[in-house]
Amino acid sequence: MFRISIRARAPAIIACIVCAACAGQEGLQKAPPGAPGEFYTLMAEIARARREPRVAALTYAAAARADGRLWPRAAAVAALSLQPTLALDAARHWMRQEPNSRAAHLIGAAAGLSLYKIAQSAADYRFIVAHSGAGVEASLAALQPDLRAAESPFAARAVADRLAAYFPASAAARQLQGFAALRAADPAAAVRAFEAALARSPAASTLRGAAADARGDLIEALRRAQVQSGDAAGPLADSLAELQRDGTPAKRFDYAMLLLAARQDGAARAQLEGLLPDADAAADARRVLGFLDFADGDFASARAQFAELLMNGQYLDDSFYYLGLIADQRHEWRRALRYLSRVQGGENSMPAMLRAAAILQAHGAASTARELFDRLLDEDPGSAPDVLAARAQIYARAHDARRALGILRQAIRQYPDSVELHYERASIDADDGHLEAALGELQAVVDARPGDPEAMNALGYTLADHSRRLGYARKLIERALAEAPRDAAIRDSLGWVRYREGHADRALPLLSAAYADAPGGDIGAHYGEVLWRLGRRAQAERIWSQAAAIDPRNRLLRATRQRLQGAAAAVAAP
Repeated sequence: MFRISIRARAPAIIACIVCAACAGQEGLQKAPPGAPGEFYTLMAEIARARREPRVAALTYAAAARADGRLWPRAAAVAALSLQPTLALDAARHWMRQEPNSRAAHLIGAAAGLSLYKIAQSAADYRFIVAHSGAGVEASLAALQPDLRAAESPFAARAVADRLAAYFPASAAARQLQGFAALRAADPAAAVRAFEAALARSPAASTLRGAAADARGDLIEALRRAQVQSGDAAGPLADSLAELQRDGTPAKRFDYAMLLLAARQDGAARAQLEGLLPDADAAADARRVLGFLDFADGDFASARAQFAELLMNGQYLDDSFYYLGLIADQRHEWRRALRYLSRVQGGENSMPAMLRAAAILQAHGAASTARELFDRLLDEDPGSAPDVLAARAQIYARAHDARRALGILRQAIRQYPDSVELHYERASIDADDGHLEAALGELQAVVDARPGDPEAMNALGYTLADHSRRLGYARKLIERALAEAPRDAAIRDSLGWVRYREGHADRALPLLSAAYADAPGGDIGAHYGEVLWRLGRRAQAERIWSQAAAIDPRNRLLRATRQRLQGAAAAVAAP
């Protein structure tokens, strides 16, 4: 499966870069009047005001070449303008002037992470850790938000692996490595890292207060990784034993989360429902129950859970967001807009506004949708590539590929390093019949980001979906899966290429496992088609119905079902 997703930008990294920018300007003297640097600086600030981030970054780089004292400002502007190639170059110039500048290395590390330049990013993070006054353990722990917020979990994981190698005696490095491996869909590697972190940590009997709580959190993370890697019995037994010894709401909640990781949803629900009478624990339990109901396509139950949270003034942003999505699924678009417009912050703020714009566009309020997109660009320039990709998606879904590709062409001119924009253009090109252009775009991303599982999967899936170079497609996807062995989208891709190669029997277990981890429209469409081709039509219909309940507007699912059912009806007709 090759899917474009809208992700929140990296707030921790951006915040650090802002600090770096401030640090870089300390002691920076103004260029003498009439100097070339001053002219370029003025032009760069005008470009920033006009919402031309690439022009601003390029102009500041020109200013810095005329006046080397401007490299810190050039690096900061490039980073904040989402121009990581320019930011990395400016940071290197800055480091040559100030080799011990942690701010310069911070910008270099973040830019390298964004560009999938793993060795460079890890080297800069290593410098930051080694030159921190807080010490190695505290400095490594402080990197957790940066890696968690990285656009690519696979880049974050590769950097964390290098940091663990750089600091082999560090418990914090192993913990960083473990969480990065979990986010990159490699729970077996996470188990090894968490076990190493615990082995390097002080004994539990010596810890008190926050340190004891941190060790407890690490043990819970280890259990979750063990369950996700297929070893559920031991961790579940240990967690249940703890609950029986200490029946606090926190222990019950931890046990419920572990049951969910083990796909024992019924047992997890029972534990969560047992927390509802507890005034302190009810909100957390109800929120998770709402998520479960929504994921299962039980929108009535999900609506009841989030409405209760709303009435109690708890988890307001989550509640407004999911109530808006539920109203949208029920075709109550005015109510959906009312809910979505009230999402004020958190990770759902941007997706809420993008969904609201799509609803407006679909219901004849194109000018209002454009105003909303413009407002998003003004208020959150750090999310500009996501906003522009979403804007293009709206036109593509309305069968206006020309306008969608025009938006992306301009967007890529401003943000050439954004892989999301390149993926989106490739997807629209492929759907519009411009397959060679799409494949060329995706191959360029693979070449620019060697070893990136997401890039390899995107190209491999697109090749497989169009029955092109299937051997090469399978090798790409197998390499991606080796890096992320539990990634549902990549397993779906491998199943799909095996099916396209004529091996439906080998495709089936891969698609079944992918669907178990991520039931939804795209994977459900593929899984159902393979079942159908193998003669298991009743099971295929059941999978399609389940997937449609979860993802009722999925175009691939609807088209697949209609195509196969129509062909069967035509054969059966006298």
